[in-house]
Amino acid sequence: MQVKLAAVNRRRALISCLAAPLAAAAACALAGCPGAATTTAYTPVTGILIRSTSLVAGYGCGTGAGQVYRYAALLSYTDDGGSAGPVTYSGVSDCYSDALFSNLPADDAGSLSFDLTIIAWNKTSFPAALACDPSDVGEAGFTACPGDTPDTVASNEGTPNWITHCTATQQYGISVLAVCDPLSATGIGGTDAGPGDAGADATSAPGQAILVDTHGFVTADAGTLVCGTDFQSVRATYSSSSQSGTVTAECPAPLSIAPTMAGGAYAITVELFQSGSGVAQVACQATASASMPVGASCAPATGP
Repeated sequence: MQVKLAAVNRRRALISCLAAPLAAAAACALAGCPGAATTTAYTPVTGILIRSTSLVAGYGCGTGAGQVYRYAALLSYTDDGGSAGPVTYSGVSDCYSDALFSNLPADDAGSLSFDLTIIAWNKTSFPAALACDPSDVGEAGFTACPGDTPDTVASNEGTPNWITHCTATQQYGISVLAVCDPLSATGIGGTDAGPGDAGADATSAPGQAILVDTHGFVTADAGTLVCGTDFQSVRATYSSSSQSGTVTAECPAPLSIAPTMAGGAYAITVELFQSGSGVAQVACQATASASMPVGASCAPATGP
């Protein structure tokens, strides 16, 4: 089976990566991320965010045949009718890393809406040609990764084990979550692995912690609730098919749900408090992994 991608051109975006809190030391898998001073402020970046925990839910990250190793995103502008143009931006990310395409300009028609194709590989199928060399630093100080060039990704269109499509419309001042269909197997690489075949991450084995970052939460009106200014403490009520419970924390310490069951899908309701009074609620979700902690994906905060 061949995965058919749209025609491509060589325009590039400023691509960043958001490693999950547990993997802060991991290498940037999209474009190299320049060093930045540590700050306590939480400022959402204008851009389109792909949450890895949601993307690989049911599969998990790892080196097994049924686990996601790395994934690529290819972005095309869409017109008012929803039709996608040529692929304009791309990037390759490690499974455990969120992908952020930041500050994308509007196209010639003024559109900020995008169609995204996500292709994913297990470790055996991942093309060596898309591996990023951290030592290859370009003039702007970013690592020049092969996956940042759409036609390079497209030249490996016959290799991914899974594929899905997403949509997103960039909005100023927030990182908009891409809305994605579940990954589906392509049949390429000798595996038709589905969520039930994800190896250790879909068993009843003990899982690693699920973490909820509490530095800040985006609101539905494009604002931000910031730790220390808008709330002081947080409480998470969580449930899965086999577990439920409550954990609390003083921000900016993360909420940690542990132990978990590997492969379990967790629904999490986070409540924010200021001086004992409820400020807002946030709905989050995550799928526990047997091999590493994962960060929860959260929707915009709503009223108390």
